[in-house]
Amino acid sequence: MKKNKKLFILVALFLAVFAVGGTLAYLTDTSDELTNTFTFGKVEIELKEDSWKAADATNLNPGKVLPKDPTVTVKSGSKDAYVFMEVEMPAQVNSKDVVTLGAIDSGWKAISTNGNKTVYAYGSESSMTKVAAEASTSALFSQVTVNGNLKDADITAIGNEGVKIKVKAYAIQADDLAETTPAAIWTALQNNL
Repeated sequence: MKKNKKLFILVALFLAVFAVGGTLAYLTDTSDELTNTFTFGKVEIELKEDSWKAADATNLNPGKVLPKDPTVTVKSGSKDAYVFMEVEMPAQVNSKDVVTLGAIDSGWKAISTNGNKTVYAYGSESSMTKVAAEASTSALFSQVTVNGNLKDADITAIGNEGVKIKVKAYAIQADDLAETTPAAIWTALQNNL
């Protein structure tokens, strides 16, 4: 019986401790959840030539001057941007340029040349000009001229394929850039394409 009494006392103590521990309450709280949404801007551009008519570039004669005026427009909803144009000229034929660009607008500066490709920055040699949404650059140039000294042998060497001037525009956000010079900004842009 002593064993039963000891067992009974142990069970009673256990139940008493459990009853006291089960009724203890802790003070607690939780906060409201904060959700931060991050959205990103974009840079969108359009390259156009309002004066260019492709039909004018067929059946040419040496010395012909053609209107060609590449401009860049930063599209609506875009962030302000720094703008570049890359112009790839056709290779020479019999050591002669086939076509030449008209005068480069003073708002553009050549920042690099690699073979037949030249990159122009919209701005000065030391700083870029921001182009806002819905704004356009000045035309890089306004015309191209077919070499007036081309001979029959040169035209035959060109062939039926003709020659091509390739113009491509690039843009990068104007805000929050560590780079400040056109050449450094061009390098940053190329590294992020």
